[in-house]
Amino acid sequence: MLNIGVLLTAKIVNKKHIRKKNTKTEIIQSLRPSILQYWLASIFLAFSIFLSFRRFGVNTITGISILSVSSSLAAYIIISVCTTRYLITHRGLLVRQGPFSIKFKEISYCDINNIMIKQGSVQKRFKIGSLTINTECISRILRGIKNPHKIKELINKQKASEYERRTLLRRML
Repeated sequence: MLNIGVLLTAKIVNKKHIRKKNTKTEIIQSLRPSILQYWLASIFLAFSIFLSFRRFGVNTITGISILSVSSSLAAYIIISVCTTRYLITHRGLLVRQGPFSIKFKEISYCDINNIMIKQGSVQKRFKIGSLTINTECISRILRGIKNPHKIKELINKQKASEYERRTLLRRML
């Protein structure tokens, strides 16, 4: 009986040892979108809620429908802002957008062709903006980023250091 227990624990230890891989990713910066990105939608939703209470009343079907649609849109915006996450690592960008995405999507630095910043006048005042990252196949839009110029500079710096690492590795091999 003891031998079977020892064999079972040895197999479990071996499985744990096999599963461990040396794939540590160093997170340089973690970002979340700002709720201020949705300022226009917030004003529209506040106006529609006010309209449903003041003009139509909650007792009418119009007031109830406006209130339910606007409150569900507000809940979706808040949940999507809270669940969206952008990670800058030493290997690339990891992006998880929206409440229905479970896994991070990776964008490697060697795939990035262009990074553009888009800011409106209100976004400039709030110091937020959208980064559009173009690759050969896809383009991702990172919305609601605080200080987008600094983040673009950080991504370009990490991209250059990744390129240097790859060229040094090629020369060594």
